[in-house]
Amino acid sequence: MFQNIVVAFDSSTGGAVALRTATRLAQASGGVVHVLHIAVMDIERYAAVRLEDTDVAQQVLDTAVASVVDAGLRSEGHLAAGTVSEVPGIITETVRQVGADLLVIAPHRRNMFTAWFTPRVSDAVTHISDIPVLLVPDGVKE
Repeated sequence: MFQNIVVAFDSSTGGAVALRTATRLAQASGGVVHVLHIAVMDIERYAAVRLEDTDVAQQVLDTAVASVVDAGLRSEGHLAAGTVSEVPGIITETVRQVGADLLVIAPHRRNMFTAWFTPRVSDAVTHISDIPVLLVPDGVKE
């Protein structure tokens, strides 16, 4: 069973489902859940624009970690910041740093045209990962 799980968490419905899934897997194995939340920035012309304030990002992370702890598990929060294009690398580096044996992530749906120009983070991470990646759709039935 998986003992060291990283969940890439955002404020979307898919992020919440991924967090619950990682929590349930850790309950079954007695493992730890590392919650990674990234405060994403976008580049507009010559300036970096934060899409989420750092304080808000910390609150989102703290709430996610608390929900795992409330389920009776060990959890560690990891807050990072980066541009949209840096997100896959941040996730991969966090997985490596904590020695994770599973990554749980929710793919965000995009139409074919959008996906062509901006690939999904989940696709990029899956292709470069050295560990199993569980893609949890946001519409999963519980």
